[in-house]
Amino acid sequence: MTRTLKSESLYPRWIHDCGEGAVIWRLAFTPSGTLVGQKRFANERQSLFFSIDPLSGLVYAAGWMAVDPVQEALIGEGWFTGIETVHEHLVYIHSWQDASPEHRGIWAFDPVNGEVRWGRPDLVFSANTVVGLLVYRIVFFAGLPERHYALLNPLTGTLIESSEIDAEEVLSLQRGAETEERRQRVELPEMDQNSGGEREWLLLEGISVEGLHRKDAAGGWHSSLKIVENGTLSYEDSMESDSSKPLWNNFLVRGGDLYYIRNKRELVCVPLR
Repeated sequence: MTRTLKSESLYPRWIHDCGEGAVIWRLAFTPSGTLVGQKRFANERQSLFFSIDPLSGLVYAAGWMAVDPVQEALIGEGWFTGIETVHEHLVYIHSWQDASPEHRGIWAFDPVNGEVRWGRPDLVFSANTVVGLLVYRIVFFAGLPERHYALLNPLTGTLIESSEIDAEEVLSLQRGAETEERRQRVELPEMDQNSGGEREWLLLEGISVEGLHRKDAAGGWHSSLKIVENGTLSYEDSMESDSSKPLWNNFLVRGGDLYYIRNKRELVCVPLR
């Protein structure tokens, strides 16, 4: 475990280790307050999801696989899966279409226990709107694919409207949808445009969180994190050393707490206030 390099006044609230060979791939927060993460094991070609209480660090589920209960099979063969969006206490998982970057299917899971609430493998997610989940189905007309849009109830997966949504309304719904950052109330770092990609930062009421990236003579990247309060260094840690590339977008802030990934496998939470 990488040690904290320097800490004057701030300390981790908790550290979650995802295990040997794990790479923390994605983080999300449900509106109800659960932290949901996706971790991948490349050697086993396995993708697992975990859930944590952000305030206490209590692990609800250390690793569950997304299973379609109707087909009784792993979604995306247990590897080709990802987090799509969140709503209330649920997280929504997708797979991918064969040999394509396009998503396929949408499944609602309770992340605390890894149980599926509903699944629609026949639909593709488009946007999370105030009136429901905007989804579409691919249909073929004269041999050409067309997208037919509809709205789903996010809690039940049932259609809100039986009739197809026209193109003008689809565009309006897509434009009016919140970003995931705003929905999950997270703040992401910005790149210092004058740093050549070597500095990211977030400024929060007198507290500056910085991601610093330097390349050594051998070509390895070293990424570290610093917290500076009113000009004074309060916390410093190494996120990874001798990496093949800089670890951009490796930290975020939510509700006054900093979350960052260390050595690919560890998730660290540091309260800033």
